[in-house]
Amino acid sequence: MVSLQGIAVALVGVAAVLGCAGVVYRDAAQNEVSRPILWAGVVGVAWGSALGLYLSPLAVPIPGLLVMVVGGPALYLFERDDVTHGDEPADPFSLPGGPGDDSSSDQRTDE
Repeated sequence: MVSLQGIAVALVGVAAVLGCAGVVYRDAAQNEVSRPILWAGVVGVAWGSALGLYLSPLAVPIPGLLVMVVGGPALYLFERDDVTHGDEPADPFSLPGGPGDDSSSDQRTDE
């Protein structure tokens, strides 16, 4: 028999999976990351499979579930960072967005 608490956890989990996938899709579209539907799907599948394993009767270790939950968004964030900063070679003598950084597009110039 399915308990009311189990149904509530499943509904909140599905809402979290769909919400996170929606946020990734919106962010990817705003930052012009290629294939935003794919990245939303990667995050949704990672979170959805972790939720499914958590709700299953199998004995799944929590650290393994956490790796699945972190994996999808981490892959997307690596892709987003690559799109945002491009393929410019790194300057080992300055921090990104710091005073000596010329690659920042929103750097102010005093006129």
